Amino acid sequence: MRRTLVALAIALCALGCQPSASFQPEGACVADGRAAGTYPELEARLPPRLGEAAPTTVDSGRSCSDAKLSTLRTRGVADLRFAGATWDLPREQSVVVAVFATPPGQPPLEAGWMSEFYEAGARQSTKTENIDISHPSYEGPGEVYQLDTLNDLSFQSVIVWPGSGVVHAVIVATQLHPGGLSRADHDAEVKLAVEAAWGAG
Repeated sequence: MRRTLVALAIALCALGCQPSASFQPEGACVADGRAAGTYPELEARLPPRLGEAAPTTVDSGRSCSDAKLSTLRTRGVADLRFAGATWDLPREQSVVVAVFATPPGQPPLEAGWMSEFYEAGARQSTKTENIDISHPSYEGPGEVYQLDTLNDLSFQSVIVWPGSGVVHAVIVATQLHPGGLSRADHDAEVKLAVEAAWGAG
């Protein structure tokens, strides 16, 4: 499950980008990296719980390589800051709540750019299929960008909306199979995660 979530959320270094010896949280960005507490002001904007569950991991970092920035590079972004909280839930379900921002000197990050980024990542994956883009409304953020796709048996949703100085993203992956969780269970978890992310700031 964690591998399928990473395949869809390739920009979210909180899931797969370990800091190198050259990683520095401030100054010129010369290396991708993340670690717990790197950007506490961004981590503070993540929900402390999802329902009754505390996150499995919480960390933050920055991306500056072409591989991590992908389509954001074409928008002039050379330094992307982020924080992410991950929940590995029972019954083969995973959730990521993240916030993204650009530092002074970079173009102000737009929600549309992050939506573009996630869609490009999904379409480039060899395992994603039935990609559906919609703009539903949720209590709190209102109208959002939502990408739904199937990756093997993992049904995945990415939800993006603008916030105050940041862009919010929620990613939910649910393993669907007979006798397991259903699409209705997946949609309920998406709603819970969006509301928790909105409430946290």
